[in-house]
Amino acid sequence: MGSYLRLELLRALRNPVGLVMLTGFPVLLYLLWTKVLDLAQAGRGVDPAAYTMVSMATYGAMGGALFVGGAIALERGNGWLRQLAVTPLPAHGYVTAKLVSGAAGVVPSIVVVLAAGALLNGVRLPLGTWAALVALIWVGVLPFAALGVAFGYTLKGQVASVAMIAVYFGLSVLGGLWLPVTAMPAAMRTLAEYSPAYQAGSLGWGALEGRLPGGVPLAVLALWTLLFASLALWRYRRAV
Repeated sequence: MGSYLRLELLRALRNPVGLVMLTGFPVLLYLLWTKVLDLAQAGRGVDPAAYTMVSMATYGAMGGALFVGGAIALERGNGWLRQLAVTPLPAHGYVTAKLVSGAAGVVPSIVVVLAAGALLNGVRLPLGTWAALVALIWVGVLPFAALGVAFGYTLKGQVASVAMIAVYFGLSVLGGLWLPVTAMPAAMRTLAEYSPAYQAGSLGWGALEGRLPGGVPLAVLALWTLLFASLALWRYRRAV
């Protein structure tokens, strides 16, 4: 399993086109929100540029984690899954490798968006807060890596890509990463606050306010991760 995990990590980090897309688009949105359209979100006593920076970093990392499913769908189509089925690699080993590689691949996206906040919008935070943001945003998007794996084994080809894009944008909007949750109707706001995207963003937003991660966000994210990982493992076993 260790050798296969190393292979997946190298593949994730050696995809320049994917890295550019998953880092460039969130940065462009961040600059559009803060420099052009003046749609920067404001937190409690937090610089709107910093708050929106966290939102866009979370948004970009979500996409990087989720779209691991596209690679899996391609592997299913070219027969790679059938070859793995005859190796000693257990089902949980393959799913774990995909989860880890999908999660590792989002780090450059997080760092680039945070760097844009510091260099282009003048966001100033203590060094410890910068480090905490990278770690917290990364932890927050783990459920999406699991969801991406589940998508990859549930749908094929173009259908998988279209479905992931729809889910990606839907969860981003519902989770308050584009517009504040407080602007939503009451019923929708309640639903949003238990979505994985909102709880992922709340980890970073809380860090800007000097708060440690609360038990509710971590518990909700853990439950979503467990649910999506279980679904991914089940779909993998059905696929082979």
